Amino acid sequence: MSSRWTGAGFGLLAALIWGGFPVVTRLGVAHSTLDSYDVTFIRFAVSGTVLLPVLLHRGFGGLKALPIVLLIVGIGAPYILAVAAGLSLAAVGFFALTPGSMIALTAILSRIVMKERLSPMQITGIATVLLGMALAGSNALSGSGGWAAVALFLLGGLLWAIYNITARRWAIDALLATAIVSVGSAVIYCPIYLATRGLGLLHAPLGAIVLQAVYQGVMVSILGLYFFSRAVTILGPAVGATFAALVPVLATIEAALLLGEQPHPLALLGILIVTIGMAISLFKPYQSALQSTPASSQLGQPVPQAEQP
Repeated sequence: MSSRWTGAGFGLLAALIWGGFPVVTRLGVAHSTLDSYDVTFIRFAVSGTVLLPVLLHRGFGGLKALPIVLLIVGIGAPYILAVAAGLSLAAVGFFALTPGSMIALTAILSRIVMKERLSPMQITGIATVLLGMALAGSNALSGSGGWAAVALFLLGGLLWAIYNITARRWAIDALLATAIVSVGSAVIYCPIYLATRGLGLLHAPLGAIVLQAVYQGVMVSILGLYFFSRAVTILGPAVGATFAALVPVLATIEAALLLGEQPHPLALLGILIVTIGMAISLFKPYQSALQSTPASSQLGQPVPQAEQP
C-alpha cells in the first residue's frame, strides 16, 4: 500500500507538470513565430545538455540498442514533433486524444508483450477513462485541423505507449531513462535541425524562446518525465499510464485561462468521468502492479518472464 501511494504521488506530480505542456507548446507554435521543429530543438538542446553529465557518469546501464532506440523514439524527438505539429493545427482540446489512446494502447501492449492480466476493476477503470477522454475531446473534433491533427495525436499516443512498455520491460531506472531520451534526442535531432535550418531561431522573440527552454527543456523533459517514469516503474505501465488522464484535464483549465479556449460543457463532463476512471484504476490495480522490480535483477536487463504474473 505504501509503495502504491508513493507511485501515485509521482504520477500526480508528473500530471501537474505535463498539464501545461500542450498549452505552452501551442503558445509557441500558434501564438509566436516558432514552429514544431523549433520547439523540439529548444526542448532537447536544453534537456540534453543538462542531463549529459548523468549519462556520461552512468553510461547506458547495460542496455542494448533495441531498448535505447525504443525509449528515444517513444517519448523523444519523434513524439514531440508529432504532438507539436498537431497542436499547430488544432486547439488544446484535441490533445485529449494522445493520453487517451496511450492508456488503451499501453494496456493492450502490456497484455501482448509482458503477458500481464488486468483485473475486471482495472479494465473498468481504463474503459471509463477512455469514455471521459472521448467526451473531453469531442468538442475539439468539430473544430479546425481535421483528421490530420487526429492522426498526429493518435501517433503520439502510440509512441508514448511504446515508451511505457520499454521502461517497464527492461526495468529501466527513471533517471537513466530520462537521460537517454533527452541526450539521445539532442544528439540525433539537433545536428539535423542546425544543418537544415541554421540559426534562424535566433530571430524569434527572446521571451518565446526562454519560455520553451525552461518549461519544455527542464520542467517537462526532466522533472515530468522522471516523475512519470517512477510512477510506471512502481505501479506498472497500465496503472501508471492512467495518470496521463489528468493531463488533458489540467490542460483544458490552463487553455481556458491562458489561451481563451473555453471548454464545451460536454468536455467538462468528460473531465469528471476521467477523474472517476483514474480513481477506479488505482483502487484495485492488477497484481503485477503491486510487485516492484526484484532487487536481484540488474539494471538494463529484461525482467525474467518467470517473474511476470
